[in-house]
Amino acid sequence: MNASDYWTLFLETGAPEAYLSYLTTRRMEKDHVFDSSGHRPEGIGLQ
Repeated sequence: MNASDYWTLFLETGAPEAYLSYLTTRRMEKDHVFDSSGHRPEGIGLQ
């Protein structure tokens, strides 16, 4: 499940566990986003 699934579950049930799972999953998704924008410091990558 992703954050939006937990949020939907919380809205449907009002269960605090669903809200806490939503917050945890949202933080994890935010922390694990790969930066593919190309904006990296010099020296990273092939040389």
